[in-house]
Amino acid sequence: MPDAEGAMPPEVEAKEKMDRARACIRSGDLDEAIPLCDEVYRRFTLSKSPALQLQVARALGHRGAALSEKGMFREALVHFDEVERRFWSPRRPELWEGIAWGMLYRARVLLEMNQEPMCSNWLERLLSRFGASAQRPDLRVPVEMARTAVLAAHNQAERFEASLSLSEALLKEYDGKEDPFLVEQTAVSLLQRAIALQGLGHVDEALEAFDEVDVRYSEDPDPRLRALVSTALMGRAIVLLREEFLPEALSALDAILEHAGPNPSRRLLEPVNFAKFHHEVVERELRLERERRARRPKPPPLARPKPR
Repeated sequence: MPDAEGAMPPEVEAKEKMDRARACIRSGDLDEAIPLCDEVYRRFTLSKSPALQLQVARALGHRGAALSEKGMFREALVHFDEVERRFWSPRRPELWEGIAWGMLYRARVLLEMNQEPMCSNWLERLLSRFGASAQRPDLRVPVEMARTAVLAAHNQAERFEASLSLSEALLKEYDGKEDPFLVEQTAVSLLQRAIALQGLGHVDEALEAFDEVDVRYSEDPDPRLRALVSTALMGRAIVLLREEFLPEALSALDAILEHAGPNPSRRLLEPVNFAKFHHEVVERELRLERERRARRPKPPPLARPKPR
């Protein structure tokens, strides 16, 4: 709310900008998010107000997250280091929200860098620090996201049994809830469950699990859910390619491209590039197989038995 003279209090202004920056990161508008973070950091980095220090911590974390989405992982980690160094204290719970987001973003970046042991270490530290305070409104989202991030870490490390067990436990908590945030966490858990089943070699169950993500969320416009569906479609295609079910794999690759549309967002590019490359390979294999069948000599007709 503006003060008596019409100016918005700086704490409110900074929070609104950081809320907008996070929304921009979710939607993939990174070039809009970064200037918002820069402005809050520049204006308030020397402030002694706890409310403004929290927004500076969020600015660093969100800027790091935006950089990581651009593939600038090393630069992102520098931002998370500064959040931890400047703002973490067990005696300052008013800043914990910014710390939790910084830790979660760091863990995700480490997973993208194939540094699973370090990723798991940071997730364990986050849950150890803040798990008991998960019902606080400002900590609930990063803590729950850390719990589902553990699934991805297990799968990357090929701890498929652990991922499957935890994903099924989380689905018992999340599935059926109408809260949009928990809907997203349900989708994440379903996807990681499918990946775990694939890793364990349960082909039919994995295909069904990938299909479930597609069926449930393919029409949802949320950018995060669209990305999860694309990943599920790619997972289905990978299973079919490995099992050499080529016609079915070709249909799965077509589904990836159809879902992404003519102008895919940055988050959908990996599945799209995967689909385009393998589409050509599979089409060539199917064409060669048709040609091989056409060249095979036809068996002679069966002789009719002579009448007695």
